[in-house]
Amino acid sequence: MESVPCAGCSIFFVPRNKCQIFCSKPDCQRVRKTIWQKQKLATDPEYKEGQRLAQNKWLQNNPDYWKNYRHRNPEKADRNRSLQKIRNMKPRGDQVISKVSKIIGIAKMDARRPREYSLSGQYWLVPTVAKMDAVKIFITSVPVNSL
Repeated sequence: MESVPCAGCSIFFVPRNKCQIFCSKPDCQRVRKTIWQKQKLATDPEYKEGQRLAQNKWLQNNPDYWKNYRHRNPEKADRNRSLQKIRNMKPRGDQVISKVSKIIGIAKMDARRPREYSLSGQYWLVPTVAKMDAVKIFITSVPVNSL
């Protein structure tokens, strides 16, 4: 069988069958399992309910987990408090949020000031707040008179 690039690490490997897209490295298998779980949670209501029940049972058996976690990780607790303040401000209007986001550094995805220099090229969008994967994008300038 022909070598193919791994969907997790992009290193070529020889798959065991034509459906295998991840190599056997533990990190790549972890990515594969995470994708499978997300798809399963989105499509299987019984699996989703089972996961919810298991999580509730674990929380009942470990009632002080989050209290201890915040005590052990004060920097993460402070960050979460700051972000929660921003989430709480959302209904009040964009003006308050934009002032806070400039201080803390939350990006506004749909705003860009015109620049004198070109931003053309390839870039990685790496989120610092939102729960999303890094994305490689290509940006090219479009002349104003062509719009």
